[in-house]
This record gives sequence, structure tokens and C-alpha cells, in this order.
Amino acid sequence: MSRSSLAVRDPLLLGAPAPVFAAGGAVLALVAAGTEVLLARDQVSSWALEAVALAALVGAGVLVVVLANPFRAPFRARSHAAVLGLVLLAVVLDEAAQAGRNTALHDDWGLAVVPVFLLVLAILRPPLEVLVGGLAAVALVVLVVLLLSSATAPVPPAGRAAITATQLLPPAVAVAVLAWTTLRRLDVRPPDPAVVPAADPALTVRQEAVAQLEAAAIPLLGAIAGSGAVTAEQATRAREIAAELRSVLVAGLARGWLVEAGFVVDDPDDYAERLTTEQRAALRTTVASLPLADFERPGSVTVRGQDRTATIVLSLPVAVRPRRSRVAPLVPLLRSVLPRAEIRIGGDRVLVLVDVVVEP
Repeated sequence: MSRSSLAVRDPLLLGAPAPVFAAGGAVLALVAAGTEVLLARDQVSSWALEAVALAALVGAGVLVVVLANPFRAPFRARSHAAVLGLVLLAVVLDEAAQAGRNTALHDDWGLAVVPVFLLVLAILRPPLEVLVGGLAAVALVVLVVLLLSSATAPVPPAGRAAITATQLLPPAVAVAVLAWTTLRRLDVRPPDPAVVPAADPALTVRQEAVAQLEAAAIPLLGAIAGSGAVTAEQATRAREIAAELRSVLVAGLARGWLVEAGFVVDDPDDYAERLTTEQRAALRTTVASLPLADFERPGSVTVRGQDRTATIVLSLPVAVRPRRSRVAPLVPLLRSVLPRAEIRIGGDRVLVLVDVVVEP
């Protein structure tokens, strides 16, 4: 299975709305738990434990919504463990709150909330990790049911444990498989034929200059070929064209991709030129997504680093202050290809700060 997650693989489509998915799942789980408690209140033997169980479930919901925020991306393995741990704590406390009175198994709200939270986590974490977490959750809940079930209940403890496993195991496997198949579809998604790749501005500028020099050189070469001799004036003109062509090519080599994009660049060690294609694309997308005050001069770039690690700061003057909701999808996009990324919104400009580790 893939080591990536849906939120990382498609941060604009799935990473940005992750808090909405998380909030929806948390609300659904809380509604299911509250409804089950009201319908089966006669089976609760300890309302204090039940209240703590519901509080733990609320805590899990709040935690997953907060940690799924794009500005906190990526959602890490320890966040996964914390959310799932709170959910399982709530389930264990709910089972303990019904000890001695839990004669019906199908009204235990743990059977409903665990799959819901696994579905939310399947967006935020890799499928294999979600599968392992789901299997661990199933094993723990089954063990708790086995230990806390009354031997005098209509269904023996082993039977209740088996029913619990059959209700939790299929959705635990299903959400991991769903995430895995979706990732595979995203990986093989064909490019949109309507999208035409934008021309590299650096190549466009150089090609135009070279074309102008060719237009001047071809008549000169034709005149030399027709006369069979080279005059002093023609030799001087040929040297001028050669010098201009050399200057154009050297200037093209010296200008980096950020300079060609219109930035004023302070990068004495050329860290920005050693970024990968994916990192450059993420930065270009970020710049293009902001309401820049001047597209010809979008701002300045300062790069400072040591050895292979550097910090890049893009200062982008904006025509209007962008909303956080507009900037939020860009944070997981940057963090999917860069070790650290922050976007700070000021009054008339936006600062994009990223850390990079370049190849030697």
C-alpha cells in the first residue's frame, strides 16, 4: 500500500477541506453515541463513567478537527494515535459504564463511532497505517467486550466478542482499501487535455532574442556567399552579431527561474536553483493563487542557508488582503514537497517561508 495519504496526495482537493470532513465525522459519531445512550439508558450502570466516555469522544472529535487544519499540516502519525486512542478510551469507558446490565450488544455506540473515525483518519493518514490502527482497535474492543461481558447474559462472552468482531472488522478493512484504491486512481489519473502547459518565460525571452539575431545574420551570410569575399564592414557586423548572441546566451544561463518570474532575488548560494521540479511547481502555484498587486513584479525572494539546508522567504505584495480560507489549501500543498512551510498574511503583503534541503 502507498505510504502517502489522500490529503497529501491531493492537498487542494482533499487536504484543504479535511477539517470539514473531520467535523462532519465527529458530529455524526456524537449524534450516534448520544442517541444510543438515550435509547438504552436502562442498561447504563454508571452514569459517571458514561459521562466521561462521552467527554472522551467529544475530545477526540475536537482534536481531529484541530489537527486536520491545513495550517497544521501534515497530519502526523502521533496525531493519528492520539485521536484513535481517545476514541478507544471512550469505547472502553462506555463498555465499563454498562457492566452488569449490558444484555444487548447491538446498541453499544462504540460499534458505530469507531468506523466513522477510521473513515476520517483514512483521508489524513496512509492506508496501511489506517489498516493497522483499525485492526488494533478491533482487537482492543473485542478484548474489552470479552472481559466485561456477563456470563449470565443471554449471549455468552465469546459470542458477544465474535459479534463485535464481525461488526467492526469489515469497515476497518473497507476504509483502508477505499483509501488505497483512491490513491491508485489519483496516481494514474490522466492529464486534462484541455490544460496546455505554460511556456517557460526564460525560454520565450531567449528564443525571441535569438530569433532577432538570426534575422540579422541570415542576410549577412547570404551577401558573403554571393560575393565570395568578406569586406571589412561585413566582418565587423559578424563580430557584433556573435557578441550579441553570446551575451544573450550567458544572460540566459545567469538568470534563475525566480528572476524570470519577476522576483528580485537575493540568493548568493543559488539554493533556489537546486529545488526539484515539484518544489518549484508548488511555489509557482502558491504565487499564482494570490491576488498579487503586480504580476510583472510579484515581490522579492531572500534565501539564506548553510550546507544543504536553507530558508526561502518570498515577500509578495498583494492588491487585497487574501482570506485565510483562500490561503489554507496552499499550506498542505507546500508541505507535501517541503520540510517546513508557513504562510503569513499581512496588511499589504503575504510572506511565504519554506525550508529546503537541496542535493549537494
